[in-house]
Amino acid sequence: MADIITVNGNVKFSITLDPSVWIFDDRKFKLEDFFASIGEEKEAERDESLMKIGQQWDRELAHGVAPTKQSEKLFVEKKKIVGDYGMYLEPFLKNAEPAENASTLVCRLENGEELSLPLQEAYKAVLCFAIDGKPIRENGPVHLYFGDGRNIGQPIQGIIGFTVV
Repeated sequence: MADIITVNGNVKFSITLDPSVWIFDDRKFKLEDFFASIGEEKEAERDESLMKIGQQWDRELAHGVAPTKQSEKLFVEKKKIVGDYGMYLEPFLKNAEPAENASTLVCRLENGEELSLPLQEAYKAVLCFAIDGKPIRENGPVHLYFGDGRNIGQPIQGIIGFTVV
């Protein structure tokens, strides 16, 4: 199993991805949130969340916030990484800058197989890079889920590279 993944082919820039460092990336998200939101409109939830943030901001302005060493220590302990995490494939594909005539993304697997999907569908795909807060070692380093969630139970595993054609 390789720890890195290449993106090459009909692209302006061939790039190398290292999923082991994505845990520190702000673009990551919990897969349970992704799976829960498939097919749902989350606008009302977003508005409610913004209202709560605004109310918290008002409270902190009125009463002040002075974290103690104890609360800072608890915050760091609670921030331990747990759960399954993923990132969208889109920003990586855009950084590689596929040619205008590119239409397909080929997933090269460690068993020698190749799986093709339309490039527009690949932009919506999600790469799972951590299970239970740990990098994927077996059949990894990433598992690919389609953006519509149709392969939730059977993600594409053992990916060693992507080729844009």
